[in-house]
Amino acid sequence: MAQFKPAHKPVNVKTRDKKPPVYSSTKKTSSTLLSSFDNWLEKKSGTLIIVIFSLSILFSLLLFQARMDIGGDDSTYILRAYDFIHKGSFPSFQGPFYPMFLSIFVSFLGINVIFLKSLSLICNFVALLFLYKSFKDRIPPFVLYSVLLLTAINSYILSFASLTYSESFFMALQFVFFFYLFKLVDKIKNGNNVPLKESWKNWLIVGLIVFLMSSARSVGIFALAGLILFFTIQLPPLKKSWEKWFMPPGIKLIVRIFTNRYIIFLIGAFFIFYIPIGFIEKIVWHAQSQFGQQSNQYMLKNAYNAADGNETFNGFIMRFFQNCDLYLSKRFFQIIGLRSFEATDTITGLTFFFALFFFFCIYRAMKSKNYYLLAVSMYVLSLTGITFLVLQIQWDQPRLIMVFVPLYLMLFIYGLYDVTKKAPWAMQFLTVFVVFIVAISECSGTLAKAKENMPSLSKNLHGDIYAGFTPDWVNYLKLSEWCQNLPKDSIVACRKGPMSSVYANGREFFNVTKTDNIDNDADSIISWFKRNNVRYILLAKLRLNPSNPDQGFINTMNRLIIPIARKYPQKLKFIKQEGTSEEAQLYEVLY
Repeated sequence: MAQFKPAHKPVNVKTRDKKPPVYSSTKKTSSTLLSSFDNWLEKKSGTLIIVIFSLSILFSLLLFQARMDIGGDDSTYILRAYDFIHKGSFPSFQGPFYPMFLSIFVSFLGINVIFLKSLSLICNFVALLFLYKSFKDRIPPFVLYSVLLLTAINSYILSFASLTYSESFFMALQFVFFFYLFKLVDKIKNGNNVPLKESWKNWLIVGLIVFLMSSARSVGIFALAGLILFFTIQLPPLKKSWEKWFMPPGIKLIVRIFTNRYIIFLIGAFFIFYIPIGFIEKIVWHAQSQFGQQSNQYMLKNAYNAADGNETFNGFIMRFFQNCDLYLSKRFFQIIGLRSFEATDTITGLTFFFALFFFFCIYRAMKSKNYYLLAVSMYVLSLTGITFLVLQIQWDQPRLIMVFVPLYLMLFIYGLYDVTKKAPWAMQFLTVFVVFIVAISECSGTLAKAKENMPSLSKNLHGDIYAGFTPDWVNYLKLSEWCQNLPKDSIVACRKGPMSSVYANGREFFNVTKTDNIDNDADSIISWFKRNNVRYILLAKLRLNPSNPDQGFINTMNRLIIPIARKYPQKLKFIKQEGTSEEAQLYEVLY
């Protein structure tokens, strides 16, 4: 196993940049089940890579969704890219980098849904490729190929390979980040206290990728926190004499951080990009910081109702533990196929087991001196920790931890591998059996989803852009598309504005997400519409539960239209209706 060289040993400059020792299962050790697997996997590595990547591409195509997802962000990112190119609106909220990336293609292809979604498929492939390149020869082959396979066939990860959410894009950045971070770590290992003049390019690359990650997804900035933890734990500070002084543990930790040259290099490399680019955003686009915009939302007790006020300190602590329950006992196991996606309950005991085993795996990584996995654990600990702390429990979306699932699996499988590698064969078989069960579960779920998706995919690719939607959405989107016939300077208010814009080729809609800030009387509502230059209102019976219309409909727009219809029916002029059941209707507001 690759290890850091002691700091006191002299460094041979001629060998500094040579490739470091790598993991090898061919060492002369007694044959065990896991070592036999390692030897076989190393011999068949070329064939295995072809098979795994072929499975990933095959399942990606079978699960490809050639229509927009009814989740809002799938359309919102495209619309922000469109507005950035055509209106100069800087896409600050949720991170500007992904919409800016999409805008490159929107600028000359327009809103080409299938092509834009194909970019996510490419990003998913890049993520898998750099997952392999980053950890090859740095973790045991059994662990590496198990994680590659489980990532390649995971239906949830693959489903995002055809959505214009930022998840696949962020995953690609994440594994490119680890690739270049490990190259830097290897350089430091080969030459302790390597001068900055010999490593500045490596630091700049890592700083740039961390900056891009933070620009693609706000939580990405906490990769810095993970690296600071890693360098503090593992790499020596600049002045070891500080370590001999008596001081409280907290002060000693702060001293270790601020006397560690690598942490200083890291933070400096990040701000080399963050400061000037932030300045350009402010001067050219007058853009508000993405972190400032989102922090205001995170402070709310309820993301959908500002009237509930801001969260308290105790509320944030409670939020953290509730999110731990939601994501660790429910969402994680749903993603890997061990819990049904219909499950709504959390299991606190399972959350406790997850956390306990996670820290046990960190201990095994440290004990075996696998510093690559130590870096991974500090990274994932920082990013998931801040996610659970700041996000309201109402979000409860699996995609918020999906990007970290391959890293969780890597740590867990390595922990099992490391603790059983010298145990009797029966114990080692347990590790193999766990991976086998997860693989079967994931494969079963992926095949089932592929079978369900094929009829809609075939129709979508043959030109039916509404195939796969339930009738309520078909009516809504057809009427949204028809709105292109309205005067270009007129604004249509609706509940799902981004989706309407995508299906109306970029036409502007006024998106109404909540009504708690509007008085529930006709005059206030009409005044509010007038202030926002709304001329038309699009009503639709969109189901609360897409698979069951009996559970009711989203009534956000109805709350606004009913008071007007009762008091001033003459102010609402009927324009058009789409469908006879679960219909969509368009009205003009006559002020």
